[in-house]
Amino acid sequence: MKPVEWHTCACSRKRAFADRHAAEKALGKAQAKRDRHAERHGVRRGIAREHRVYRCDHDRYHLTKQSRRTYHGAPA
Repeated sequence: MKPVEWHTCACSRKRAFADRHAAEKALGKAQAKRDRHAERHGVRRGIAREHRVYRCDHDRYHLTKQSRRTYHGAPA
């Protein structure tokens, strides 16, 4: 499996992806990795999982665990 290319972003020293497609691909890989880990241990409770991609002020894309619902301010 070929890794998705990323660089460190100047805005927050997080992993930054050049375009949305690369970030979405990395998101899918990260979610699959978390799911495999949960299956191995037999429990999904407490597993931190990335949910979405967002664009920063430096025109790079990052992964975040924050849900769309929380981000848009909907009541939980």
